[in-house]
Amino acid sequence: MKKFVPFVVIILFLLTIVPGTSQAQQAISASTDTRVEFPTALTFSLNTESSADITKIVLDYKVSQITTISVISEVEPQFDTGPKVETSWVWDMLQNSLPPWAEVQYSWKIEDAAGHELETPWQTVQFSDDRYHWKSLTEGKITLSWYKGDQSFAQELMDTANSALEKLGQDTGAYLEQSVNVYIYASSKDLLGALIYPQEWTGGITFSQYGIIVIGIAPDNLEWGNGAVTHELAHLVTFQMTYNPYSGIPTWLNEGLSMYAQGPLDPTFASLLDKAISEDKLFSVQTLSSDFPADPDGARLSYAESYGLIQFLTQHYGQEKMLSLLSIFKQGSTYDNALEAVYGLDTGGLDSLWRQSLGLSPQPPTPTPTRPAGLFGCHQASASTQHGGLAGLGALGIVLLPAIGEALRIRAQRGKR
Repeated sequence: MKKFVPFVVIILFLLTIVPGTSQAQQAISASTDTRVEFPTALTFSLNTESSADITKIVLDYKVSQITTISVISEVEPQFDTGPKVETSWVWDMLQNSLPPWAEVQYSWKIEDAAGHELETPWQTVQFSDDRYHWKSLTEGKITLSWYKGDQSFAQELMDTANSALEKLGQDTGAYLEQSVNVYIYASSKDLLGALIYPQEWTGGITFSQYGIIVIGIAPDNLEWGNGAVTHELAHLVTFQMTYNPYSGIPTWLNEGLSMYAQGPLDPTFASLLDKAISEDKLFSVQTLSSDFPADPDGARLSYAESYGLIQFLTQHYGQEKMLSLLSIFKQGSTYDNALEAVYGLDTGGLDSLWRQSLGLSPQPPTPTPTRPAGLFGCHQASASTQHGGLAGLGALGIVLLPAIGEALRIRAQRGKR
């Protein structure tokens, strides 16, 4: 038995150490809760207790989204120091809003006067709109949720979207890289009630970085709804295929791929395009690289031309070239560099070649826009999810990216008493 004595001594030694560590971890207890008050607020609550006074509480949270770096925000809520503490922090959406249905992960850190610390496990809360009884349908990477209309209503929207995305993939190589969620409100009025400070004309919004589309479609308006859902899903495809922290893509490419996904050009748009060709009044590709005109006819012609450009490139150069173009944009390339790398011509060259295919002579060159396109013709959005000045750090984080680690932690001091 003597040969086992050292082993027994080691076990006894460890037993004297482990209980102390366990007590340090368990000296603080906590229970957490969240409350969604859609669409105006999200409340995080904490009840915690210890044998010593609670001296510090920090709420960490991060929003689930496509991003280059993981951003963790920190908030120190107010509380009265003592062995038992109840505290909460309210995320006021009127000041800094989340997209409907966005997911937030959170964890609490607690310290007491005796040096004990506790970090609660990360949990997830969804900023969901529970005012309606939602039904859902999932096929592949698409989940479609709705509350008015029967199963066939949702199935038709899903079938049309899948067929269009399949054709888009066959013709351009573009596809959904990540899952997306589409929420169908029964009317534009219902949709507006889910948004903070919406424009009255809003019919739907795509939150590209979150993989979320919210759109108002009445069950008796499926013809419009099919096109709208397909168009916005194609925007998510394009975003996922080209997202990078450095630059955007030309508006004609973004909108053209969505128009192309919808199928043959609508007669109204086709008529405008034919008229512009016959009168030699096309917008240049350089012009279409930036924001579309605000006037309705100019905007419609811009969409129609964008469709025509995508059709021209896919028919003359094929799927592999278009897929290569999207891949190069994902690397953060400029407009001209991407086009030259794939097609051997810059923006002006594309304009001349396309005009030549339409029987028109080249136009005099105009300066190519050097900035990425701003807001697209479609109502896309990237809701701010940061606090304590982080909204202004978005671009800064891109500049600092090579020197930034895996996560960027932002502190939003809210005070303690």
